[in-house]
Amino acid sequence: MKTALKTASTAIKRWLALYRMRSIEINLAGAIDTLPLVRDPLTRERMQLAIREMSLALCRARAEYTALLPAGQRIVWDIA
Repeated sequence: MKTALKTASTAIKRWLALYRMRSIEINLAGAIDTLPLVRDPLTRERMQLAIREMSLALCRARAEYTALLPAGQRIVWDIA
């Protein structure tokens, strides 16, 4: 019974980590697509900082997701 609960718990944690990671990827892609359309230099600088923070958050989310994978199963990401 403990094994089933632990497996289910890990699967839920993995799904939540994947959801968090995909949400950050979508947000980051939207910000990168919007950046060339911004004309105000101050807003552009703030967006660049936000993009950098989102990139770091994506790296953390990917690390959390990878840590939840079974031993021997690793994913190589294209871009962070």
